[in-house]
Amino acid sequence: MATLDTTALAAVLKTQYTQSKVNNLCYPESAFFAKLKKRTDFVGANKVVAFQYGSPQGRAFDFATGLTNVNTSLYNKVTVTRAKDYAFGQVSGEAVEAAGTDAGALLNALKKEIDNAFYTASRSIATQLFRNGGGARGQISSGSNVGTATITLANINDVVNFEVGMVLNVSATDGTSGSKRTGTVTLTAVNRDTGTLTASGNWTAGIAAAAAGDYIFQNGDFESTKQAMMGLAGWIPTTPPTAGDSFFGLDRSVDPVRLAGLRYTDNAGGQIEETLIKCAARMAREGASPDMAILNPIDYGNLVVALGNKVVYDRMKASDAPDIGFETVKLMGAKGPINIVSDLNCPSGGGWMLTSKVWSFETLKGAPRILNLDGNDMRAAATSDSYIFRIGYYGNLICEAPGWNAYFQL
Repeated sequence: MATLDTTALAAVLKTQYTQSKVNNLCYPESAFFAKLKKRTDFVGANKVVAFQYGSPQGRAFDFATGLTNVNTSLYNKVTVTRAKDYAFGQVSGEAVEAAGTDAGALLNALKKEIDNAFYTASRSIATQLFRNGGGARGQISSGSNVGTATITLANINDVVNFEVGMVLNVSATDGTSGSKRTGTVTLTAVNRDTGTLTASGNWTAGIAAAAAGDYIFQNGDFESTKQAMMGLAGWIPTTPPTAGDSFFGLDRSVDPVRLAGLRYTDNAGGQIEETLIKCAARMAREGASPDMAILNPIDYGNLVVALGNKVVYDRMKASDAPDIGFETVKLMGAKGPINIVSDLNCPSGGGWMLTSKVWSFETLKGAPRILNLDGNDMRAAATSDSYIFRIGYYGNLICEAPGWNAYFQL
């Protein structure tokens, strides 16, 4: 009688979880993730991305003076390292044994858990694509009472980043500096209407120093070695870099726009359509031709309502999965049409306008994928009658021309 060994199981999983099928699990949760160019050749210790932010300025109407002032173009670089992210799942030994020699039955037993682990991994990617590399998923509101079990998020739309059963840490900082507070809490309830998180006990019982205004992290995301992906809020920050900035080794304060993008806040509180059109005009002044803007679904809905019968719809396809598409609103910018997309991972109250061709998500092999360098798709757990599988990636978000992108405040 044939035996279902790890080699046979690996072959079945390999067929079931091709990259295109993984895309179908992951991309519907993030239009930005889907649109990004994907590269799987991020080898070596790091990736050096060079920027030119100045041209030779030795010129004048007077020949001698121009010659005297001759200088060279200005270049600088960032040295981007790979982020790491892991998701785990497990299936009981009994379920494996019950499947016997039937590979299909075993796959059915595993598929739901593997699919869900892929979902967890892709949600982490989609969330961090919009963050600043610190790993925070949200912030406790200033009016919350951490002496109780329930707190409210400062931005209630960040509730999409939390799930029942999550183990959480907090910190007074956003993860780009500082340290986490001692202790954890475990979520037992999430109210997605009110943006509240309820723990198994008072927040200060699990984390004695927890305070209103603290940033919230999933346990394991704020460690001594920072591992979070550098997202849009890192590449194109909401405030301009100042002297002493060190972004992958580069002080971007010497030219904050060309090295860290634009920030358009002049129309905050005004009409969303006007904000987007004026932001595109500012970007055109810098030589950019933006083709995509990203909004939280709440802000996207407000835009559609405001446009009324003037709204023009279009459709955007995933960069490497043409069967996956997203409805967009099309606006005409100073340099051409811009697709406005809704992404639940984008924090509400602002968004990013992008020149999509300068962005890529670069990894070692695919992302996310089953991590099986040792050839084992599943491993026996050391302390329980179960089998564990690992899903994750090694990579980062890359921008080749930050100055052609902008953050806008609504």
